[in-house]
Amino acid sequence: MMIDVLLKSKDRIKAENVSEVPTELDFYIMQFLDYTDSDLRWLAEHYNLDFSIMKNYEDIEISSHFLENDNQAAFHFSIPYYNTSKKLVEEPLFIIISDAGLFLFSSSNMENYINDTYPNKAIQLQRTTDLKSLFNFQFAFIADYYADITENLSRKIKLLANSILIEKEFSSQEMDIITRFNFNNLLIKELLIETTRVFRLYMKSNWEQKMDIRSNIKDELNDLTVVSDYIQFNFDRLDDLKENVSNKIDLEQNYIFKTLTVVTVCISLPTFIAGVYGMNFNNMPETNSDYGYPIILIIMIFSAALPFLYFKKKKWL
Repeated sequence: MMIDVLLKSKDRIKAENVSEVPTELDFYIMQFLDYTDSDLRWLAEHYNLDFSIMKNYEDIEISSHFLENDNQAAFHFSIPYYNTSKKLVEEPLFIIISDAGLFLFSSSNMENYINDTYPNKAIQLQRTTDLKSLFNFQFAFIADYYADITENLSRKIKLLANSILIEKEFSSQEMDIITRFNFNNLLIKELLIETTRVFRLYMKSNWEQKMDIRSNIKDELNDLTVVSDYIQFNFDRLDDLKENVSNKIDLEQNYIFKTLTVVTVCISLPTFIAGVYGMNFNNMPETNSDYGYPIILIIMIFSAALPFLYFKKKKWL
């Protein structure tokens, strides 16, 4: 549990629970990490906030991601990030804007990742001069974040493509990597669509008239459209890589089957000869010959070598 408050004086207050936060504060942002129900009750009591969006954000209706009333506008964004295991996961980010200030709710895991990725974020926040600028910064940051995480994934896919297509080297793990990248790309795409819808819902809201950042939101929506194009390009490139790897696997399997076919043919004739002379009939003249055994061995060797040389000439091997 962590509470971080940015005052209008640009000072910051950090606390571990709401009992350490003064009730009378002149602030811009109040951020809660790993918040509890008691924290929400404290906020509802002191700042008259409605937390319906936190209870209903998993509803099937997209409207549950943006709710407004006369006192506040509440947003729910699902943010993708890489956890400590380097796995792409999603967690909710809630933003509530009211006349009292801006309230943020997220997890410490996601916040640690963002702070490590954007070490100058806190400095940028402290440079803002009013609540409107801080509110607009949150929208711009979310749009830039999706652009950055998509670009990061695009670089990984490009490196994988160089390894498979240019260097012509791949292992059985490549298909698993392609599948994981495809899942990551799909997750980013899904959450980007939700974010775009939230932006558009806000533009239609009554609260927008108070903040008047419509032109900025339009710019962010244009950026998200470009990001969406990059995501589609990632899908196309991953499909090409998957097809390429599948083709290489098929070629390798065909080569293995051809080799097995040649081996089968080469050993079938010697096996046939050995089978004939293993029948132990009484009237088999070769068995009485002094040179019968070495002659049959030579014939068996030639019967194996001739098919091999034939297939070698035909470039099957």
